[in-house]
Amino acid sequence: MDFEIDYALFRLKKNYFDHQSTIHGINHTYRVMYHVLQIAAARGLKREGATAFCAAYIHDLARLHDGYCDKHGAWATENKLGLYTNLFYQIGLNDEDLEEVEIAVTNHSIPKELEKEDKGYTVTAILKDADALDRIRLGEQGLDIRYLRFHESKKMVSRAEDIFYATDGKNFSGFTEILQYIKDVE
Repeated sequence: MDFEIDYALFRLKKNYFDHQSTIHGINHTYRVMYHVLQIAAARGLKREGATAFCAAYIHDLARLHDGYCDKHGAWATENKLGLYTNLFYQIGLNDEDLEEVEIAVTNHSIPKELEKEDKGYTVTAILKDADALDRIRLGEQGLDIRYLRFHESKKMVSRAEDIFYATDGKNFSGFTEILQYIKDVE
């Protein structure tokens, strides 16, 4: 699916993160962005996929540590979203989409689930599933597939593990580079 996103615009640097980490850092974020696109494509959700992609870009930027934290999503919307609003507009998001980015990022770090009827549910669910797929990096107990929201996400667990092992410890200059790397190792 063509999400009509100029992926070259999405380049993370260590100093974008309030807490510089290998667990919740650049590679994790790029993998979550990748998983977002895969889930959205599998479900045929172009607009929601582009919106969740932007949410994934900022979802962990405001973390202050690598431990359990249910506030870093809200901190990211408060402190980081405004920094990237123009970028998100540049790739075609509108004010309503930005509201869904805010909802998804805020809710990705809290255990409470939105109702399916809630505004932003689909974008939030895509982000949460994509983020959860990369929990494979935490070992066998890191990912519990019972918590994945979409059946398509459950089919992606083995692929998520392959992607983690292929990209772990590598340095990517931008999202396009990791996309190409993943494509080359397929």
